[in-house]
Amino acid sequence: MKPQINPNIEKVLENTILPDLLRGRKDFDLPHTKAVVFWMKKLLLNVQNPSLDSQVLITAAYAHDWGYIGLFDGVDSTDIEVIHKMKPLHMERGSEKIRSLIGKKLSTYFSKEQQELVSHLVLVHDRIEDLRGDAEIVLMEADTLGMLDTDLVKPTFSKADNDVFIARELNGRRLPVFKHQFAKETAKVLAQKRLSFYD
Repeated sequence: MKPQINPNIEKVLENTILPDLLRGRKDFDLPHTKAVVFWMKKLLLNVQNPSLDSQVLITAAYAHDWGYIGLFDGVDSTDIEVIHKMKPLHMERGSEKIRSLIGKKLSTYFSKEQQELVSHLVLVHDRIEDLRGDAEIVLMEADTLGMLDTDLVKPTFSKADNDVFIARELNGRRLPVFKHQFAKETAKVLAQKRLSFYD
C-alpha cells in the first residue's frame, strides 16, 4: 500500500508540531517523531491491508508524542521511570492537541470519522496491552521502530535504563503485540543495532 497524505496536511503538521517538539524530551522528541513518520511510511508500503488509512496514520505518527511538550520542565527527561509516569497525561494532551489542530486548520481534509480516529490513535498509542485494531497496532509498531533506530535517533537513555527498556518495554510489552512480519523482522535488526550502540 502506497502511503498517501495530502502535501498540504503534511506541511501544516511539519510547521506546527515539529518546532513544538523542541520543548519536549531533550534531544529525543523531535528526531524520534521524524523517525516514527519515516517508519510509518515504510510500514504502509509493506503491510498489505487496504483498510488502513495512510492519511490518518501518518497524521497520528506526527502527533503521537506532541503531548510531552512542557511536561519535563525541571525534571530529567531521560529517566525511564520519569517518562513512564508522564505517559497517560502525554497521550491525553496529544489527543486534544491534534483534535484542535485538525479542527482549526485541517478540517476540510478529514471526515469526522477520520478526525476521531486520529485523536483515538494518539490517545491509546502507549496502552500496549489494550491495542486491538490494525491501525492501533501499526502505529505502535512504527513508534517502536522509531525508538529503536539508532541511525535516526541517538539514544538518550543510560545503559542501565536501556537494559530496562529492552527487557521490560521492548521484549516484555511491545514485541509480543507486533502483528506485521515486516515490522517484526525490522525490529529484530534495529534492536541488535541498539544493543551494539551501548557496547
